[in-house]
Amino acid sequence: MNMRHLEIFYRVIENRGFTKAALAMRLTQPTLSAAVRQLEEELSVQLLNRLGREVVPTEAGRLLHDYARRIFALRQEALSELQSLLAGEQGELLLGGSTIPGTYILPQLVASFSQKYPQVRVNLCLAATESIVNDLREQRLELALIGGLINDKWFETTPCFGDELVIIVPAGHIWAARKTITEQELVDVSLLLRESGSASRRALVMRLKEHGVGISPEKLIAEVGGNEALKQGVLAGLGVAVISKMTVAGEVQRGELVALQLAGGPLRRSFYLLQAKGFKLSVAAERFKTLVLARATDSAAVRSLV
Repeated sequence: MNMRHLEIFYRVIENRGFTKAALAMRLTQPTLSAAVRQLEEELSVQLLNRLGREVVPTEAGRLLHDYARRIFALRQEALSELQSLLAGEQGELLLGGSTIPGTYILPQLVASFSQKYPQVRVNLCLAATESIVNDLREQRLELALIGGLINDKWFETTPCFGDELVIIVPAGHIWAARKTITEQELVDVSLLLRESGSASRRALVMRLKEHGVGISPEKLIAEVGGNEALKQGVLAGLGVAVISKMTVAGEVQRGELVALQLAGGPLRRSFYLLQAKGFKLSVAAERFKTLVLARATDSAAVRSLV
């Protein structure tokens, strides 16, 4: 069996189609289609049903996909063990973080880790939760700290640390003297929101849904890809925003912004340590995971971080 063809078949199933698989593998779709076709000819069995742009594995395809997943996990385990044996205390740690934990929590954890293991080079990728999850799925990362729960059977999630989302308005806003606003009031004003892949936006949408309200398109002034741009938009008077309390501590202390809570209670969320199931972590990643979980259970450390 051609292992390259098997890997391409595996990636097509994992990415739910040839288009995303081609982008992930940096190959053309015809190249992937030809590889899968050759694999089917080699095995004398149809592996995929091609329904337009969608591909669905046949019964044989599902069976082979399960074996392929175990084969590639075992290959990665062998490489990791060899790397650990040869590198000792050296190597590279591939970490991911969604915007808030990646900016406000992971740097301190990485600093502590680097003091203890200075020969390990840490590669920290910061992006929206959706992007980080895709990188983990493609094994471009080993561990990630993200701001939302991922309900996916291929991932192992561990809650650690916490965050509170607040509504921010400029100092001269009509709400500036208030402490809380209702969920209905929030959706009745001009809103600035993070992009749709953001965990903070998902948390807000879930809270609004619980109260029977939703965000109307005409009230959504802009979707912003970063918290700094979100703050600047509010300061400029474009609208109000929902943002992590950590990110606006300085502006609130200086009196530039006012942070409000929702009347339904504080909008809290947990951060989650995320890793792919069946993927053996490197020695460095295992040590970093141990550090994160130790800090997460230390109440004093949690308060200092969040």
